Amino acid sequence: MGKNIHKSKTLPPEIVSALFKDQQRHAEEARVLGIIHRFTEIMPREPNVEEICRHLVRIMIEETDFENCSVVLWDGEQGLLSLVAAHGMDDMLGEAKGFLYHRNLRFNSQEEIALQAFHTKRAFFVEDTETEPIPTKPNAVVKPGALICLPLMDLGVMNLSRTSPRVISKLERHNWLLISNIVGNVILNAFLQQHLADSNERLQCDVDQKTKALELQSQQLMAANSFLELIIDDAPQGICLLDAKGKITRLNKTLEQLQGDHGKDLLGRRPAILFSESRDFEAMLKRVAVTGVERLPDVSMVRKGGERYPANVFMKRLQDDFGSTLGHLLIIEDITEAKVISERLLRAEKLSALGTMAGGVAHDFNNLLTTIMGNTQLLLHQNPAVDIRQRLQNIEMAVRDGAHTIRRLQSFTHLDRDHLSPPAVVDVSEVIKDAVELTRPRWKNSMEKHGSTIEFCRELQPDCWASIHASDLREVLTNLIFNAIDAMPEGGTLTLRSRRQNAAIIVDVIDTGIGMDVDVQRKIFDPFYTTKGVTNSGLGLSVSYSLLNRYDGEIAARSELGKGSHFCITLPAAECEGLAVSVETIPQIPPRKLLVVDDEEEVLILVRDMLEMAGHSVTAIHDGQKALEVIGQADFDMVFTDLGMPVINGWIIARKVKEAQPDVPVVLITGWGAQYEGQNLKSQGVDLVLPKPVSYKQLVAAIEQCCNETAHRPASVSRP
Repeated sequence: MGKNIHKSKTLPPEIVSALFKDQQRHAEEARVLGIIHRFTEIMPREPNVEEICRHLVRIMIEETDFENCSVVLWDGEQGLLSLVAAHGMDDMLGEAKGFLYHRNLRFNSQEEIALQAFHTKRAFFVEDTETEPIPTKPNAVVKPGALICLPLMDLGVMNLSRTSPRVISKLERHNWLLISNIVGNVILNAFLQQHLADSNERLQCDVDQKTKALELQSQQLMAANSFLELIIDDAPQGICLLDAKGKITRLNKTLEQLQGDHGKDLLGRRPAILFSESRDFEAMLKRVAVTGVERLPDVSMVRKGGERYPANVFMKRLQDDFGSTLGHLLIIEDITEAKVISERLLRAEKLSALGTMAGGVAHDFNNLLTTIMGNTQLLLHQNPAVDIRQRLQNIEMAVRDGAHTIRRLQSFTHLDRDHLSPPAVVDVSEVIKDAVELTRPRWKNSMEKHGSTIEFCRELQPDCWASIHASDLREVLTNLIFNAIDAMPEGGTLTLRSRRQNAAIIVDVIDTGIGMDVDVQRKIFDPFYTTKGVTNSGLGLSVSYSLLNRYDGEIAARSELGKGSHFCITLPAAECEGLAVSVETIPQIPPRKLLVVDDEEEVLILVRDMLEMAGHSVTAIHDGQKALEVIGQADFDMVFTDLGMPVINGWIIARKVKEAQPDVPVVLITGWGAQYEGQNLKSQGVDLVLPKPVSYKQLVAAIEQCCNETAHRPASVSRP
């Protein structure tokens, strides 16, 4: 009997298996029901589709053994599936490493499994991707071991994956299809709720708009008055409303301010009293009765005290639906400031055009002076008689003075400034000397003509090197000197001081003029601010501030009324790189093989003759294209080229020389020399710049400097 009892407790294997499967089925159903229950919890509180999808993928990861889950929805406009939400084990564990979804993921290839699932509405269950290869994106981050792609109705696809293979039973597949259907309905419901919310919002807006429209229609007069009040009070122009007879019924604060105390007494009066010529208003009123709208540009208006100001005047007739005149709208725009600015801009344009023209004239004069200088120096080297030598030396001196004058002219043109290039290293003390000479006609000739004298006190330290374009610094100093002169109409002392202080260069400009009060000092660097009236642009100190700021410099002012002004400029100090060419002595240099290129034949011949006189072998070419051919065929120790030539300019010549022979020095001889003087142009293939008119000494010194830099190279011609 004991054996029978023992046998009755042992279940047959098939029953055990059935019970186990039944238990698995119940567990699977419980899991599915748990997932569905969690879905139902998020539906009421999350109407937003993206938020719903983010919750869905998180639930799928938390409730299943899949490691990654994503939802991609169909983008009808772009015709592709777009990633909306994704979640992985790393997101749950809070780790910073592992799989990261590509947030801009897109599926638009028919070979991709997600698109296949979407278009066929068929689920894909891949238990092992090794045995069942799947198409993936070429740049895919994750290579799954098992994958499920579930279509979400007509909305998109839900993807689940894990790194290791996994058996997916028939029951699980059935349940996944059930889940995908529920997920699709959840997302669809979210879409519908969102659409409904948007529709409700639009409907509410429509209702609100129509309600407001009805309110406006029922209170049209009140609304119109309120609107007109708002326009009139906030407008920057002077505005007044006139009745049908042309009398003022309402005016805004701007018009009251324009008229001063006069504005308070305008109600009930005709605006003709605002015009310098009352007939201008009367004629305008008659015309507007016919045309409906009238404009008077630049009309002279008058304030209560008799002060006149320019204005643009606009008048419009206001009428009802039947064409009857209700009144008029009169707008008065004060254009005093606009006219001043316009005049300043016009003056600036004229100065710019004048500067361009002056630069071109300076270039042409430099070529002429080169011809005179070259011929004079060639004649001097022929050892003429004493009286002829004296005359030639007088000519040479006059040419040098003329060249100095031309260079001062160039320093005031835009052609002497190239802000796109790096700043040059200049000696600030030398620039101060130039600025004093440039302003001499103003502080000496003009002041002495009126019986006044300005004494200059210069305290300049040598070797005050700073990184700034010389022309920009000259402009700043010229502005300050002119301001100082204006501040000393009866004469006085102007002190210019330069010094090096630690890593900075300090420049002081001190006058004994009338000085400035605190209010003026606060505004002197503002654009268009001036204390000299409309005859002055008001841009000098503003431009100076901007120029210095461009080079990390500063300018500050100290002043007291009656005690003069002190402007202090601070610039970062720089080291001198020895760019200047010494012309004090004529060194003896072994013969070199030289190429000279210039489209001005007279200048070309003179430079050639001066170089040959120094004992060098010279090839002179006046055509840029031919020069390029020669550069490719022959070797030269040095190349001299003009800058402004037709078709092939000096920059092209320099570049071709460096391409053929990088060690061959290139010297730029140009009438635009003031623009490039002192700049490091090696990046453009130029080793040195010689401004026209160029002298014999400058040519020889340039050869010595360049040959010293390339002394390691053997000469191209035999040396005697």
